Amino acid sequence: MVFTKYAANAIIAKTRAKYGKRLKDKDYQALLNCASVGEVMAYLKSHTHYSSVLNNMSEREVHRGQLETVLRQQLIQDFASIAHYEIATGEAFSQFLINRNEVEQLSHFVMLLSSGNTERYVFDLPLHFEAHTKIDLQALVKARSYGELLAAVEKTKYKKLLEPYRPEKDGEIDVPAIENALYSDMYDNLFEIIGNHTKGEEKKALTELFTTHIDLMNFVRVLRLQKYFHLKPEKIREQLLPHGSIRESVLKAMCEARSPKELFAAAAASRAGKRIAKMEYSYAGEIDKRGDYSYTKRQIRFSTVPTVVMMSYFTLAQTELTNIINIIEGVRYKVDPDTIKKLLIYQ
Repeated sequence: MVFTKYAANAIIAKTRAKYGKRLKDKDYQALLNCASVGEVMAYLKSHTHYSSVLNNMSEREVHRGQLETVLRQQLIQDFASIAHYEIATGEAFSQFLINRNEVEQLSHFVMLLSSGNTERYVFDLPLHFEAHTKIDLQALVKARSYGELLAAVEKTKYKKLLEPYRPEKDGEIDVPAIENALYSDMYDNLFEIIGNHTKGEEKKALTELFTTHIDLMNFVRVLRLQKYFHLKPEKIREQLLPHGSIRESVLKAMCEARSPKELFAAAAASRAGKRIAKMEYSYAGEIDKRGDYSYTKRQIRFSTVPTVVMMSYFTLAQTELTNIINIIEGVRYKVDPDTIKKLLIYQ
């Protein structure tokens, strides 16, 4: 994509300014010391960049679901703010950001549907996202079956993607296969954008940004499918995301691993595996998130490519939101602050 020097500098400056308002170490320490969800909200309201979105909420009446919903809306507002500016410069990545939010919402709903907890989705409903999507979010809130899920996405491309996975009567929902279909389509579209609209330094930097993310996701996916679903190697390979940079021979060895130790050893032959070997984490399932955080934090500080800086910001903003939700859950259930802190990703 061709940016004028002004447009490029403006996008980078706007994005880095938002990143500069992120929660700092002192904020996390203060939040961890809160004794109730109301106290968490009071701190966010008085001392952080969430103050405007929380301004009309009362600490005495708030409950966890409401607070999480409002914070998710703040992230969507941030997305809309930068994406709107980006659309004005002719940038095609705004559609990818919309698609990513759609895929995350649908994946989350499918997991709730599989576990019989769809009534919880009302707390996660991103009201401010309705203006950006053709998914009928109100219908999704009311959906209690796979058929009703399909009805909610009737006017979108997701109907065709989800239809083949409609379970038979009383059959289980194939959550991993559905996730794979949604995310594979999303990344197919993304790399089509990269191929058609970028070149040179921007194309190289964006390709590395997203292949790094996909490689980490695939590692965690193999680990999860082996440990919790006990799938055969060929079935695991079928459910890995496309466009990653790990060689086919290494992926084959990863899928054939008979233990986490063998999986880590097989992955060590890849660039992603070398990153993972140097990483500190509390549990293996967070490897992709910690890897993404470390990589995008470096990109937002040093990259001169506007799209890379912008996309890195959304990864970091999503991580911050996840941190806050983990704190809210921990405070709500009186979990020891040191235990909650191990789940947070901000350093």
